Amino acid sequence: MKPHAAVPAPGAEERSAPDLANLPNLAERRRFILGTTSGLAAAGLGLCNLRPLPARAESGTPPPDPRQTPKTIRYQDYSDIWRDKWKWDKVVKGTHTRANCISACSWDVYVKDGIAWREEQAALYEPSRPDVPDFNPRGCQKGACYSHLQTADSRITHPLKRAGARGEGKWKRISWTQALDEIADKLIDAAIAEGTESIVFDDGTTNAGYGPESAGDMRFAEAIQATRIDSWAGVSDMPMGALQTWGLYNCEGTSDDWFRSDYIVIWVGNPVYTRIPEVHFMHEARYRGAKLVVVAPDLNPSTVHADLWLNIKPETDAALGLACAQVMIEEGLFKRDYVLEQTDLPFLVRQDDGRFLRQSDLVRGGADNALYLWDEATGQPVVAPGCEGDGSGGRSLRLGALRPALSGSFSVTLADGARVEVRTVFDRLRAMLDREYRPEQAAAVTGLNPRLIRRFAREMAAAPAAMIFASWGACKHYHSDLFQRAMLLLMNLTGNQGKPGGGMRIASWWGMDGLDAMTEAPLSLMDKLRLIPKALRGFTPRDYEQIFTEISDKSPITPLMVFLYVHGGYKEMWDQAHLQDPALPRPLSQYLRESLDRGWMRVHPPEHRAPRAYLFTGCNPLRRWPSPQIAREKLWPKLDLVVSVNFRMSTSGMFADYILPVAGYYEKYGIKYGQSYVPYIICADKATEPLGEAKSDWEVFGLLSKHVAERAKARGIGPVRGFRDQPLDLSRTYARHTSDGKFDPTDPEDPIKLMDLIFANSPNVAAKSGREALRLGAVPVTAHARPSPIYQNYSDFAQGDTHWPHRDFVEKRVAWPTLTGRQQFYLDHPWFLEGGEALPVHKDPPHARSKYPLRINGGHTRWSIHAIWRDLPLMLRLERGQPVCFMNPADTAARGIGDGDMVRVFNDHGRFECMVKVAAATAPGEVIIYHAWEAYQFKGWQGQQEPVEAPWKALHLAGGYSHLHYRMFYGGPSHAPRGAPVEVEKA
Repeated sequence: MKPHAAVPAPGAEERSAPDLANLPNLAERRRFILGTTSGLAAAGLGLCNLRPLPARAESGTPPPDPRQTPKTIRYQDYSDIWRDKWKWDKVVKGTHTRANCISACSWDVYVKDGIAWREEQAALYEPSRPDVPDFNPRGCQKGACYSHLQTADSRITHPLKRAGARGEGKWKRISWTQALDEIADKLIDAAIAEGTESIVFDDGTTNAGYGPESAGDMRFAEAIQATRIDSWAGVSDMPMGALQTWGLYNCEGTSDDWFRSDYIVIWVGNPVYTRIPEVHFMHEARYRGAKLVVVAPDLNPSTVHADLWLNIKPETDAALGLACAQVMIEEGLFKRDYVLEQTDLPFLVRQDDGRFLRQSDLVRGGADNALYLWDEATGQPVVAPGCEGDGSGGRSLRLGALRPALSGSFSVTLADGARVEVRTVFDRLRAMLDREYRPEQAAAVTGLNPRLIRRFAREMAAAPAAMIFASWGACKHYHSDLFQRAMLLLMNLTGNQGKPGGGMRIASWWGMDGLDAMTEAPLSLMDKLRLIPKALRGFTPRDYEQIFTEISDKSPITPLMVFLYVHGGYKEMWDQAHLQDPALPRPLSQYLRESLDRGWMRVHPPEHRAPRAYLFTGCNPLRRWPSPQIAREKLWPKLDLVVSVNFRMSTSGMFADYILPVAGYYEKYGIKYGQSYVPYIICADKATEPLGEAKSDWEVFGLLSKHVAERAKARGIGPVRGFRDQPLDLSRTYARHTSDGKFDPTDPEDPIKLMDLIFANSPNVAAKSGREALRLGAVPVTAHARPSPIYQNYSDFAQGDTHWPHRDFVEKRVAWPTLTGRQQFYLDHPWFLEGGEALPVHKDPPHARSKYPLRINGGHTRWSIHAIWRDLPLMLRLERGQPVCFMNPADTAARGIGDGDMVRVFNDHGRFECMVKVAAATAPGEVIIYHAWEAYQFKGWQGQQEPVEAPWKALHLAGGYSHLHYRMFYGGPSHAPRGAPVEVEKA
């Protein structure tokens, strides 16, 4: 079924471009041009995004004469019409603010007659240093055609109300007043029945910006104290292995720092597809002698540029990393001083229970978070500087006169007089690697030749600067955390983490102190007073993490996977035996029960209440959630209200009750989230007015808050149950939203007012007002900001240089925010001990036991940013025009499948149909389908997620252990959309 077609903007006229090859002869062209000026202007401006009018029904009324009201123009010949293509009313600096592309690019948007006709990359970025290439040009083919998408068939330009069953595709256009009043009344009804936590708000992951394009919905959710879905881990974008090792996961600098690497490893990634504006730095580094290595099972577009390809078997990455570590340690190729200072490998572990040796073991009443090294200078165990309980706040890694033993077994006397043997983590690690992960053993798992594994390890260890690019794609397998812990072990053994051109790179954002203006202050006066002593001595990374956790605890925030398990109807599927980790002694349900009971994880609304309303903006849950048919069948019937707030129709929008149209990216002011790849904050000026009746996000959510307040007052609604059942006055929703009148979302200048506050209070960027930022388009970053929940690179920013992460830990010896204060490879949490994951290991995923022989894998598509561009004809023309999967010739031949055939991909749980592309570049046993196809692009609206059960790892629910805890945008269970077992047959 075709999505709802866009309605032309009032007064806009659609016409087809004339065939210039068949224009009348020159003598007739004067009359032709005079009579069809508007038609030729459209052709000259390249308006392939405008569509012809439907054919007129035959009638007795003749069509209007196209030569009516001719416009007199001056010209010499027909080429003047083409010159008119380059004449514009204005050129505006724009960007794509809520496109979750993990990039930030400035564009020149060309506007004529109130229409954004085209865009070009803005080449305005200065090189960081003279010996490094610059960032120009930045942009991709999606950004280069957004002017087409903004007027595509899927564009929503008027408020819509469902006129049939959910998903039936029947809609009725209604007024904004009717839409807002009806939605407000249903929200109030939900709050009366179950409390405001029954209102669930979902803005996806990073489908957000740094300005008014996202501040409105954030303020709305806070004003009504709605449950907010934390989808970061829920869409498998949370690098749990990094979090388990570092106590943080932000790890990236500017992409020009890649140019300074000597050994670049792309591991579980495809940056040629996913980092189009950045990947040239990897290729340019090869010109200065760098080696590019790709670890991937398929010959993907990034692999074809590699100097070395390790075509590993899927999901055996941890085994490869650990085998490389075995080689480095056995051959003495590791950086001993770095390992002693920056890692927990010299820490002492008890041989009897596998726990770190703690002060509470040796001294009655001693601290449980004071951990020990063996000091070779004194021959005694000594509390490790920088650990959480070192007595000085765990601030510094400086060893002073200490000489930690990296290797050795020692006997210590416990507080009760008993003797116990202790051993360093390094020795435990080395023994495990020698026993289980020699290259010959890893070869049987990975499919790689042992000589190739040794070559890889030796080359990495010998490189002056080595880095591993492993971004969000490296988070989407069941044991991705083990992959990442193994990769980080290599970066530590080689001393690369925290140095230019080195270390593991995931992603990071720039901080801006002024972003506080986006929401109300989350900390009370008393909270701030409690922080004064820490502020006086200087906040540490641990202090900041404590603050972020306290802020998170003050709102009804819930991890997506937990929400779907408890409220979404997914419990039955995820409790099935074949989805359990065979290495764990208990099923997922018992781990979740313990985590909820201990308060490690939380779920809103509470388990005994049901969600009643669901609002989503900037995301597409029924496209990206695993097994969305479960949500449609079990969660949707619980919901009295489903609202989509978006500029386009989506799979999820088709199952909504109301759709509120928001302005397109060129139709509103905004600040693109500050991805650290480029040292600029990219801003979007308002190039044109919104099409139809669309409004900016800032105005839409302001109006919705206003209508909630007005309807609550008109209905005489008293206080309802808010967060944790505290009374909440809904008649003051608008007052809370606007900070008691500080903002007026209906004022066209209000977004600029907010941007003024943001930039005026952000001393680390070059602009001091919103208007200045909009004029610049790309605002230079001039310094680092204070950390935030998504900005924790802990590196000074130096103008005139590239930027790389984690300098504070390496150069200033600041303690890492972990239990040990180091990059921690040994986790003695009871769950990790019983699960056999105290050290990084290789494990097969649960689906390794499946009867189905093929595995669905894939990645982010090249032709869309998630689903936003997925149905745009201009992009579909660059591929096969419909959902397609890639299979190895051996697999297709065995099934009688030919190139271009339609196939059915299925298992016991679900199925979908698509076209097949026979591709030798695909590994045998793989079915590669790139993500984000809309369900309505498949037969029967059965999309590619339907057979994906996506089990998730129980150990990700662990808490109560220093850096192993949950807060918003930190931790939480990640499901596994990769590796789903299936069979394929000809449809």
